[in-house]
Amino acid sequence: MRLHKAALLSAAIVAAGLTVAATAQAQNEQFIPGLIYRTGAYAPNGIPFANGVADYYALVNERDGGINGVKILYEECDTAYATDRGVECYERLKNKARPARPTSIR
Repeated sequence: MRLHKAALLSAAIVAAGLTVAATAQAQNEQFIPGLIYRTGAYAPNGIPFANGVADYYALVNERDGGINGVKILYEECDTAYATDRGVECYERLKNKARPARPTSIR
């Protein structure tokens, strides 16, 4: 009976360790969505701004290795400065690359 309890305890410890390792892996990246407008009425202003933001995130990842070692994952969605397309982009990107919530082991 003691062997059975020891096996269950060791399996629980391994499972908890894998959970913590998965959480740590997920925290090495931060997803940032970009609701930009490369088309539409405000495209002349939106294109340079979107290019600058994307270039800055790429620079931080390459030069500094991210922010405190956390890489930035950036994805754009073109809204054409229209509310309905902005809502559609938001709905599509809001849960993308969301890391697992950290769990505490007590």
